[in-house]
Amino acid sequence: MVITSKDNEIIKHIKKLKEKKYRDEYNEFVIEGIKLLEEAISENVNIKQIIICDDCKSQGAIEKDLLYEIAKYNCVYVAEKIFDMVTNVVTHQGIMAIIEKPNLKENKIDYEDKNFLILDGIQDPRKYRNYIKNCR
Repeated sequence: MVITSKDNEIIKHIKKLKEKKYRDEYNEFVIEGIKLLEEAISENVNIKQIIICDDCKSQGAIEKDLLYEIAKYNCVYVAEKIFDMVTNVVTHQGIMAIIEKPNLKENKIDYEDKNFLILDGIQDPRKYRNYIKNCR
């Protein structure tokens, strides 16, 4: 089934998540694009739902390997006009996901620790992942 109505509850929910108060209320946020989704999958974050532009899927914008991987998750397909309405990206890749916010209490900074790594102007933080892990 492909969602074609802007009045669909899922579409309304995605629109709400554009505002901070709803992101905080639902404890969720939206990511867009193939690379961010691949990183979310590799980091085992809680992916609540994946939204795929049905027309983009058929145009081959999303590789089949990724489509097989995301089939393990709760996926919905939407018409391109609906996807265009909810995306924040001018030239989208046809895929977005609703992610549960991580528990920030678990990720608190220990200011007693004397080791800090500060990175500035990083365009691809994935390149530095192993370096950062080795600094711990």
